[in-house]
Amino acid sequence: MLGSATFASTLAELARLWHLDSARAGWISSAYFIGYTIAVPLLVALTDRFDPRKIYLTGCLVGACAGMGFWRFANGLWSASLLQALAGIGVGATYMPGLRILTTRLGERTRIRAVPYYTTTFAVGTSLSYMLSGWVAARYGWRSSFLVAGAGPLIAAMLTALATWNTVPREPEVRAKRHPLDFRPVLRNREAMAYVLAYGGHCWEMFAFRAWLPTFLLFAWHHYGRANASLSVARWSMLIVLIGVPASIVGAESAESGTRNRNIRYFEFASIALCLLGVGCLGFSLWLTLAALFAYNVAIAADSGALTAGAVASSRPEEQGATLAVYALIGFLGASVGPLIAGFALDVSGGFRDANAWYFGFAAMGIGSVLAATAISLYPDCAQCLRDRDSGSNAPPPQPE
Repeated sequence: MLGSATFASTLAELARLWHLDSARAGWISSAYFIGYTIAVPLLVALTDRFDPRKIYLTGCLVGACAGMGFWRFANGLWSASLLQALAGIGVGATYMPGLRILTTRLGERTRIRAVPYYTTTFAVGTSLSYMLSGWVAARYGWRSSFLVAGAGPLIAAMLTALATWNTVPREPEVRAKRHPLDFRPVLRNREAMAYVLAYGGHCWEMFAFRAWLPTFLLFAWHHYGRANASLSVARWSMLIVLIGVPASIVGAESAESGTRNRNIRYFEFASIALCLLGVGCLGFSLWLTLAALFAYNVAIAADSGALTAGAVASSRPEEQGATLAVYALIGFLGASVGPLIAGFALDVSGGFRDANAWYFGFAAMGIGSVLAATAISLYPDCAQCLRDRDSGSNAPPPQPE
């Protein structure tokens, strides 16, 4: 994830150099997730047939090529968008396949508890990306930050190769007989689809917030006439995103099967309430604004691990890869739309240099929580299904309708 926030960290400078408005900048941010969305259905579904380790290592090489390609060739909207899409393909081949490396090598109880810890490392990597990208760009130029980002996937490949040395994936009790791209059984699994659709709204909000966070902080720094804007923005972006790590773990641990859906709804309502608070506090003080952004990101991140744990728990063993493929596909469709809609909202209301425009930008981000709360509320029977399953019931899993 070392390159995940590199464009966001350099967005303000690249917008100036390449004469990008908010909408075009939003397109480049969204291209990352469009690439992910294109790749993830096939790549994650194939983990039901093949060892996910091979897919993961290939994805690391693609991600490294994307970062180094941006360093060497990016010079405007189209080249940047294509290279961001390539980076997204690399993440599509690593994020959920990496989770499958765990779930195919750990026992039944351990794999469910490992999920929120794995998903929170996404936020760890992103927060480090904000800090490292901002620091390198401030000292050595924006191109150098993409070069450094390209080294991250290579390091990940080496660590994963060492960690999985001489390990073999656990064979499922029932091997999937369907085509890897036949997702109809997943779509008929109502309890899993509740988490899938909610994850789409979650990713809309989370990635729109992360895409525009450094630009908003830069605006806030200039609004109050503070010095050392670039490095300060990098540090605070890292810290704000990093607070999502304990928030996601605590959220997942507190949302056990019997209360998972209810707690997820609470998290979404908190995000809706906090989405405009950061902008509203801008009129009072910079420190109050930062505190509000911390609170908002806690609310955004709190449901991340709970949603993924719910999707894994509700999937049938022979369809786990396909379930995670649909889960990731819908999630990152939301992620590809969120930054773009926020950029359009900023553009039509005055641009990211206008304080009032940020109200519309943050409101566009908050739409994601509205969608997630609606999706999880459409399936009130999911909590009881998971309660029965997690309590050790020996009843066979529900069959597709």
